[in-house]
Formats: sequence, C-alpha cells, structure tokens
Amino acid sequence: MSYEEEYTDIKLPKKAYDKIVIAVTKLFVELGIGTYPIDPFEIIKRKGYILRTYSKLSVQKQRALKAKDLDATSFYDPSLKAIVIYFDETQPIERIRFTLMHEVGHIVLGHKEESDLAKKMADYFAAYSLAPFPIILKFHCEDYLEVASIFGISSECAYYTFNRYRKWYEFGGRTKDHEKTLIALFESINNLEERGDAS
Repeated sequence: MSYEEEYTDIKLPKKAYDKIVIAVTKLFVELGIGTYPIDPFEIIKRKGYILRTYSKLSVQKQRALKAKDLDATSFYDPSLKAIVIYFDETQPIERIRFTLMHEVGHIVLGHKEESDLAKKMADYFAAYSLAPFPIILKFHCEDYLEVASIFGISSECAYYTFNRYRKWYEFGGRTKDHEKTLIALFESINNLEERGDAS
C-alpha cells in the first residue's frame, strides 16, 4: 500500500493536526518557502539531509525495503553526522514528492520509532505541506484536478486533499494564527516576485 493510499483514511487526535500544521509553517518560514509546487529535493538539500536512491543500496537491502512496501526510509548516520534519506527513484514523480515529504515529516516531527500514529502524522504532514488548505483557497481551486496541477501531486492524493479542503471550507475555513503566518509568507514572496517581474 502506498503512502497516498494510506492518506485517504487519516484520523488523528485533534492536537496532532495543529502540531503538524505548526511544523509545516515553521519549516517553510525557516527556508522562505512560499511558492508552489514546492520542491522536496531542495528542502532536503537546504536542511542538510543526504538524499540517496535505492539503486545505491545492495540488491538484498532493496528487496527488504520493497518487501516492507516502503518507498523511502530515513535514519541518522553517525559516520556522516547527518540524516540520510533513501528513496525508490523508480516511482512516479508525484509519488516521490509525497514520499520525500513524508520522510521530512518524520524527521521534523521528531519521530524516534515506527508506529501507526507516526506514519499517519507523516502522511498528513506530506499532504498538508504539498497543498495547504489556505493556499488551495488562495488559488481558488474548483476541483481536485486543479489541485493536482497547481501543487504537483497525484490525482489520487489531490482527490482526497480536495475533499478534506471542502469540509474545512464548509465549516468556515477558519485559519489559525500559524496558518495566517503561512498565508503571509506566501503572499509576501509572491508579491516580491511580481514586483521583480515588472521591473
């Protein structure tokens, strides 16, 4: 089962959603990210993590990871004094982007061991970072296909993300303080880019 398939049924404690959105906002503010689609490769590079493909692993290790249905794995390598992320480069790019943000989510959220809760939190981190509800609203997306196109996610992930976004919007679309920070960052960066284009 892919991360995107698992994302369709994410149910988390209420506090977990806020923790994830705050973590995404802090990451984007730290790196000055405010344009979409976001680039997980650039985020990983700027955070100082080392990114490697499964093809760099032995055939035995590749088979073991694929047997566990893992599109990626991350760990701290003391010899490199850095976090290393290995990912399956044979997957479609939309799935790779989701997978990489899933691993970033594990790292940023401080997960020390695997659990169903940690996996669900990392899935939600990936989906929200790739297409935050307030930014979907800013783009005036009318259906999931627009979300997929603008935010560079698979149509499957966009379908469930858009459904969650609609529920959020129908219940008032209230933005919390950390989400307002995310919107301000997005507007600030895009205004600067527009002024740069005009000059």
